[in-house]
Amino acid sequence: MSKIRSVIRPIWLAAALIMAAIPAGAGSPIEKVPDGKDIPVEQWIAMAAGRTLTYRTLDGELFAMEQYHPGGNRVSLQFRESRCHRGTWDYARPRYCFHWEGEGTVCFRHVRSGSSALVIQQTDDGSDSGFLQVMTEVSDAPLACGPPLIGQVEPTVRMAGGS
Repeated sequence: MSKIRSVIRPIWLAAALIMAAIPAGAGSPIEKVPDGKDIPVEQWIAMAAGRTLTYRTLDGELFAMEQYHPGGNRVSLQFRESRCHRGTWDYARPRYCFHWEGEGTVCFRHVRSGSSALVIQQTDDGSDSGFLQVMTEVSDAPLACGPPLIGQVEPTVRMAGGS
């Protein structure tokens, strides 16, 4: 399992519990957002190119920050622990897929709902996973990547049958 997926899974579980608290309805998170529309790639590029986006879980906790480097499809992702992951992204309607160096690929839908931009992780078969993030900030400041801060420890994931 890649490190990115292993970090996403525990946070996904927390988000899944939050999603379970939403009244029953349609299966897809976007169907619970009545005015949600997929964000066209041209609009996403205009908003994100050369900037850093901040994402939070539904309960307001910082999930990650993502820097879209200008002039191409390079991107850097920084989780709470401050270590950066580097990769590229591409778009195949309606999925934005991120290919992380040495980590694998994770895909999302970017959805506009009112004045909010929502990010829904996709399963391998292209379905909405139930993990929903909210983009809360767009900044011109670059990421400050580095080792974990004192007192912070990178998450450790134990595989079944592993030690």
